[in-house]
Amino acid sequence: MTSTVPSLGISQIKALKSWEIKAWTTEDINALSTAQIGALSAAQIAALEMEDLDAFSTSQLRAISTPAMVGLTLDQLAAFTTQKIEALAANQVGALSARQIGGLDSFQIEALTPAQVAALNASQLSTLTTEEIATFSTADIAAISSSAIAGLSRGSVMALSSEQLAALTPTQVAVLKTTQIAALTSDQISGLTTSQIGALSSTQLRALTTASVAALSTSQIAALSAKAIPGLTTTQVAAFSTSQAEALTPAHVGAMNAQQIGALSSADIATFSTADIAAISAAAIAALSNEGIAALTGEQVA
Repeated sequence: MTSTVPSLGISQIKALKSWEIKAWTTEDINALSTAQIGALSAAQIAALEMEDLDAFSTSQLRAISTPAMVGLTLDQLAAFTTQKIEALAANQVGALSARQIGGLDSFQIEALTPAQVAALNASQLSTLTTEEIATFSTADIAAISSSAIAGLSRGSVMALSSEQLAALTPTQVAVLKTTQIAALTSDQISGLTTSQIGALSSTQLRALTTASVAALSTSQIAALSAKAIPGLTTTQVAAFSTSQAEALTPAHVGAMNAQQIGALSSADIATFSTADIAAISAAAIAALSNEGIAALTGEQVA
């Protein structure tokens, strides 16, 4: 029998009851136009059998309106093949609820494209497990929006591979929460690029463990923003090696307060260039320890 579905107008499609949707045959599903599918409500989408959705072509699948996407049940979504997940438009993925995203399995999460990942918000991202985040490609990681990056759990941040960390843009790094920064291991911190290090704020810098600060290379120290330097605690400053102290620029030294200058060892002070010494503020110069003053060379005080 020929399907009568093609003859139904948009207003008639919208008026269909759930039981009428459930009565559709495969022939009816195949006959649906994209305009008709786009007219289906969330409740009508929920009424579709899993085999009906499986029969949807890519164009039919992409025709589901974003308001109707929330109608997909967890069972319906669980039946989606990775190919169907990939076929969804980015705005359709973004329209799914956090509960729906959390119901996807690791294979479906791995199938998400960078464009789809970019459409996820913080609530959706927070539902993903550490193992699921681990399936993200570097392109996926770089695609996470700056507003969604906060959704990464501490465990997920700690589990990021060196390749995934390197994929984070400076913009993404700049908006990481202090709890996320604190979750980074020393090895992860030492692997950050100078551009990423330069994006750290004073509050983020303060959140680093002393071990993480000690793990910073001289090039990373030199890359720190002068505006971030006031965020360093005296404990962090006291943990500087002489090579790290030597890597500080005049702009860094000029941004240090009296307590920070006072936390530097005499060996650290001895590494300062004449430009570094000249950059120490009048308020901070008084904080130099006797040992620090004694360590100054004639060239430094000239």
